[in-house]
Amino acid sequence: MLKEFQKLIVTKNAGRNLLIWVALTFAGIVIYLIKPLFILNENQILYLFSSASQVIAAIFGLIITGYIFLRNELDRKADKDETLEEVILLLKSEYFGSITGISIMTGISIALCFLVIVAETNQLLAPLSLLINISVSTILTTLITIISFVIIILNPNSIEIASNKLRENTTTDKANESGSLENFLKNFNQIDYILEKYGTTLLFTDIDNYKSARRKRVAKTKLVSILFSEGKIDIDLRNNLMELITLRNSLVHGTDLFVSINDVQLSENLLNRLRSTLGVE
Repeated sequence: MLKEFQKLIVTKNAGRNLLIWVALTFAGIVIYLIKPLFILNENQILYLFSSASQVIAAIFGLIITGYIFLRNELDRKADKDETLEEVILLLKSEYFGSITGISIMTGISIALCFLVIVAETNQLLAPLSLLINISVSTILTTLITIISFVIIILNPNSIEIASNKLRENTTTDKANESGSLENFLKNFNQIDYILEKYGTTLLFTDIDNYKSARRKRVAKTKLVSILFSEGKIDIDLRNNLMELITLRNSLVHGTDLFVSINDVQLSENLLNRLRSTLGVE
């Protein structure tokens, strides 16, 4: 479910960028046909579009450098706090979608700038006006995308916002009445105890007690995968546990602490299934 949500975010970003580009291109062409706002001579065209390509390339280089540092910082946070793993994955997917859009728009913008320069140099007047309008709208779209990306990554509440998005995607019934958060967390803590005790002992054979298992700090999602790979749980229980872990982590780091009755019942059912499967009294 998380992977599908990540793909949805990337697709949404691409659709938004395309919509902005189409709107700006259409507006530019309509304005040109009615009454051009600016009329440029040869020197102005050559100077403006050669400078624009260089500026966009420089900004793109800075954005990529900042993105690399940002990914490293997100990875550091995920390593430090395992409950941020799903939230960080969601943020990285969103940022990757934005960077992909910026990269494509930057490449197209620079290519169009070169085409405008070539058309002007060779006195290709017929396609020149159309190229200029398309190039300007593409450059503006690229700048809007870059500004939007910078604002998003500088948002101090990015983790909370991503957690709320994750919770909305993982809750079993958004229209259901509110359930007991206390019971939900109590059930999850018991599931957490079982995963730590039984999952970690499969990974580290020298561990024979819960306290030693806790000190290993293995991510819950990894413990679930270990139990599944060892044939201790089936794929349905594995998938449900993964979704429950994602829901719990999004609650911890988000601002909306709502859980539905179905969420509470799901946590209780999974606890009973895990106990029964592993033979826990």
